[in-house]
Amino acid sequence: MTENETSGRKKTGTYHHGSLRNALILETERMISANELDHVTLHELGKRLGVARSAPYRHFASKNDLLCEVATRAFARLTEQDRAIRLESTLNPVERVRKLAHHYFHFAINNPDYYRLMYRENLVGENESPALAAVREENFAEVVWLLEECQQAGLISTADLEAQALFCWAPFHGICSLIIDQHLPREMFTGTLDWHIDAVLRGLGFNPQ
Repeated sequence: MTENETSGRKKTGTYHHGSLRNALILETERMISANELDHVTLHELGKRLGVARSAPYRHFASKNDLLCEVATRAFARLTEQDRAIRLESTLNPVERVRKLAHHYFHFAINNPDYYRLMYRENLVGENESPALAAVREENFAEVVWLLEECQQAGLISTADLEAQALFCWAPFHGICSLIIDQHLPREMFTGTLDWHIDAVLRGLGFNPQ
């Protein structure tokens, strides 16, 4: 994730009509990129943007509502990156699976607050929108489609694609979460990442010749 610049500001404390909503989103993204997710509140955002305390509530009913929007945008960006990997025609499907696993791991450990926001529903609460649900499914579909290519190429076993995708995702999600929560040293997994990827591929029936 890259840090975003707050836009739409005419001068300190004033905004064009409708631009405060965007400014709130961009300032939240800046805070998350700086690992300040736990400090995000509508009151704090209002202070940072120099607006009246009630102004953010005209655009978001609650912090969770805002975080839902930010999570949706984050998943959309991640999906775009995943899709670029899936469509790399210079690599065979299994090599793209490897690259996707590396990308997922490094995204998670280098963007811990984004990872927490995107994969822990308590931060969004009951405010999950249809857009967030849809973009989460779209992100998961990238893995499914890539595994389908592996099956069609005869590189892995023929089985239920969604079950295989969950089999791929679950161990990496678990290990990334343990690292982010400081239950597992990052270095312990960084040095054995390829071993874990190989283990998952063997579980899918991949047998390199």
